[in-house]
Amino acid sequence: MKTPFNWVGNKYNYIDTINDVIKNKKYNKVVDMFMGSGNIILNLDCEANEFIGNDKQRLLPLLYKSINKSSGMFDFLELRNIITKWNNFSNKQDYYDFRKYWNIKYNRNQFDREFIYETALLLKMCSNSMVRFNKQGEFNQGFRGLGNKKEFFGESMIELIVNGLNELDSSLCDREYKFTNYDMIDVKYNRDDLLILDPPYILRQDMYSQDFSVKHDDYLLDILKKKEVDFIYFNYIERDNFTHTKLYELLNSDSELRVIELSNKTKSGQGAKDVKEVREIMITNIKENN
Repeated sequence: MKTPFNWVGNKYNYIDTINDVIKNKKYNKVVDMFMGSGNIILNLDCEANEFIGNDKQRLLPLLYKSINKSSGMFDFLELRNIITKWNNFSNKQDYYDFRKYWNIKYNRNQFDREFIYETALLLKMCSNSMVRFNKQGEFNQGFRGLGNKKEFFGESMIELIVNGLNELDSSLCDREYKFTNYDMIDVKYNRDDLLILDPPYILRQDMYSQDFSVKHDDYLLDILKKKEVDFIYFNYIERDNFTHTKLYELLNSDSELRVIELSNKTKSGQGAKDVKEVREIMITNIKENN
């Protein structure tokens, strides 16, 4: 399934590749340290006693907890009523007024049933399907635009959101899921677990931040070096003439690590018009299935 809280950069298109690696594996826990939209943790084809989705950004972990607690199926009419309340999102000001209202609820941790719907709407309307927060902790992505439409949400898109929410709700009941929002260094794991490691892709010193620093990057590379626990790790090895030097040196020095090529180009920028040359890879210490 594809979560209705989808955004750019998620690994949904790589699910089959991931599952080819972990097929028939059994673990105590699967720990997704950077769960993002949740598309990986929700679609893994392996056995485990517990599936843990963690993200330092609290939006999705808390939202998924709210969905687990929500009673009754999500409903077309409920969602349509919310859209109607906001003038059917017939102009960009409707979006910015809605975004301001959403940020108030978000910063109050008011993750009620309506907020679940409202978040799905927000992520559909925001530019480039990117989840970005400013230093004040407010969602600050601009409006995607109406194009030739008189209102943003047609009946088919509303139905798609409702069906996606109900499918997600059902999936969360199928397994033992737990959602947390810790700094990745504080996430606990053991040797009999599987780690999913999809960190921010950092290739230059000036791309680090307080949320993902050199310390975090080195912590992950140390997991790769020690190979004490099964892992699947994603990153760019090259992009726009920059190389992830530490990762490159690690791969050259350790022939036991298995490297799977994922992509040699990506799109970014407004409207995804600018094509950037990249080399995106997946690294694992899990041996190939015979």
